[in-house]
Amino acid sequence: MTPLIKEMVKMVSVANLDPTQMQWFDVTGAIKEYIGYDQRKYLLHPAPYKNMMLCGSTEQGDFMLSVLAEKEATVVTGWIIKPTGYKALGSFLFAEHEGEPKVGEVDGPIDTQDQSMMCAIVTMFYASLDMKVQAYMATPHKANASRAKRGLKPLYDWNTVVIEPSKPKNEPQGGTHATPRRHQVRGHWRTYKSGKRGWVKECWKGDASKGAVFKDYKIKEQDEIRCPS
Repeated sequence: MTPLIKEMVKMVSVANLDPTQMQWFDVTGAIKEYIGYDQRKYLLHPAPYKNMMLCGSTEQGDFMLSVLAEKEATVVTGWIIKPTGYKALGSFLFAEHEGEPKVGEVDGPIDTQDQSMMCAIVTMFYASLDMKVQAYMATPHKANASRAKRGLKPLYDWNTVVIEPSKPKNEPQGGTHATPRRHQVRGHWRTYKSGKRGWVKECWKGDASKGAVFKDYKIKEQDEIRCPS
């Protein structure tokens, strides 16, 4: 878990939201590496998960974006984090219209500069998905049952894994699909025997009675990534 996400999770918990229902991404590296990418190309990229939280640090401060990808449109809500608290940036949505992203309001007017900034962050995040992603997988701490009885907030255990881009179909993928706990599989591209590519939607796998796993991700800058030899 990155220090930034650790702080953001605390904020979500204070708002009585369940952080395990979201996929967390530290996109600080992405907004440095993918600045200026074409929004028309990447803003409509299929979302790897339905409910995502994008966190990042900039010279202007830290931010947190909730990205909810529905079938008809994607809803984005943003916050800027300051030492004295946080500022809500508002919400907007975007959807495909004749092959182009069309942006609209949700609850009311939103500052055009804030909206433009949030669109750029989502674009850079989607552009970064072709690179390696370092993930942090969380499981509820064994002490949570007793903590809940005392009115304390839950704790989580964390493990680090690396998620790599899809490999060519003739290259062994390794690993196994068997898991004892319920977990979410992100949306991804699949290449079929015919040579065509199709987008596989996110899904849940595993046995919920044996516990659950949720993840957060840190997008690495390109110079941090070692290409295989």
